[in-house]
Amino acid sequence: MSHIFRRVSKNLSSLPSRSLSSRRTNFSTVTTPYLLLGSDVVGDSPCGGKLVNFNLYDPKTQKHVKIENQTLTKELNESKWIGSSRGWLASTNKNDSTVHLSNPSKKKTVSLPPLTRDKFEHLVNVSVSSSDCCVVAVKFYGSRVSLCRLGDSEWTRVDLPCPSFHSSTIIYSERDERFYLNNCNPDYTGPTDFTPTSNPGLLTPVSGYKRFPFFNFLDEMPEQEEETCLSRFKIQQQLVQSSSGQSFIVCWFVERFNDKGEAAPWGDTSDNNNKEGLCKKTHKIMVFRQDEEQRLGPHTDDIGDLCIFLGDNEAFCLSAKDYPGLNPNSVYFGGHGSGFGICDLATRTISYLSDSPPPSGRMFWIPPSSA
Repeated sequence: MSHIFRRVSKNLSSLPSRSLSSRRTNFSTVTTPYLLLGSDVVGDSPCGGKLVNFNLYDPKTQKHVKIENQTLTKELNESKWIGSSRGWLASTNKNDSTVHLSNPSKKKTVSLPPLTRDKFEHLVNVSVSSSDCCVVAVKFYGSRVSLCRLGDSEWTRVDLPCPSFHSSTIIYSERDERFYLNNCNPDYTGPTDFTPTSNPGLLTPVSGYKRFPFFNFLDEMPEQEEETCLSRFKIQQQLVQSSSGQSFIVCWFVERFNDKGEAAPWGDTSDNNNKEGLCKKTHKIMVFRQDEEQRLGPHTDDIGDLCIFLGDNEAFCLSAKDYPGLNPNSVYFGGHGSGFGICDLATRTISYLSDSPPPSGRMFWIPPSSA
């Protein structure tokens, strides 16, 4: 698989080899965003859990980082990561489906009731309403969102119109003090207030984001990639807001290649029996500013000094001025089996941050504890 990955990457720009060096740090001094690549068990802890080393990537220094000898309780060790938001890592226990949120920099863990789902329900992402983790929202593919406030004995289910919100992500807007679901259908005219009435104590509103239609979308696509050829891509749309309240919708184009290096369109099932031989790559990333004055969503190559972080986490923005070493006007991405890298919006180039095959499992960007 690694030789396929390298062959497909030939036409993509690459960063200096210093990205392969490593250093050690600890969560209590997190002053940079990190990409969580996984963890290694290195021993047993006195509490009955495990000692682990977390493997991360620091985009400021372009180095791999280890945070060593972190204690995972027995409950966390028996859980799998399902999302991250505002510094919280969410996991669900494999035995009883209880949800745990841990904040490594605060050395704090909270537990929530079991989150049951059938084997066909796949999770999109997790969002929390504040850094204090007051209300937790979990979005599934399909029509379901589940909400839970700290101290609740069960999750509150919200059913959404489908297919408009089938693959939408969920974010919490500090500006508007509500959860937003990104509507993937600009022509949707149905209800947008999904705040549950069955739990009056759950005061955080849930709304469908009334996005503006993409302006000049196909004009920005090369002729060979116009609408008739878009089936070759899986396009995830993510809503993200900056700390100043600017709103963007980011389109993340991922394509597949078979073991011969040939494009394998997502609608083509002929390669499904050889999923191990399929390689996924980020093809391009497009950003559409949500212009409230003109009520348009124009494509933009300029988001100033902002950096956007996309992954299996809740998307977030940082200012490169506040974190020297980050590339301004860029989108950092990681996950969906497509490796991790950076898209320079001004030059529209994709640079991969590692030549190695992407790690298995979900990948989460963790914001700095000060963000």
